[in-house]
Amino acid sequence: MFANVSVLPALSDKSMKNVARAAFAGAVAAALMASAYAGADTTFSAATTMLTTWLGGSLGILISLATFATGIMITVTKHSLMPVAVAAAAALAIQVAPAVFTTMITATL
Repeated sequence: MFANVSVLPALSDKSMKNVARAAFAGAVAAALMASAYAGADTTFSAATTMLTTWLGGSLGILISLATFATGIMITVTKHSLMPVAVAAAAALAIQVAPAVFTTMITATL
């Protein structure tokens, strides 16, 4: 019943040669590729450490409190809870994001 059904359309000889060339080029590129390791480079480690320390320390707390206070003020003026909810989410993200990003980048399989 399904003997003559093909998933791929019929390719001409020229198309098959192009597919073979592309596959060969891809195989050569894959074989010559250098391995990439996320988080293994130390070029920006000083800046990364400084920003992580700032956001996890008193500057991060100050930014979180200022964001939350601004959200409360906007909530009072607009009579809507959405600004304070967004501000609370932003404040939480400022406190949690450095640890999450560091864990994601330095994770190994």
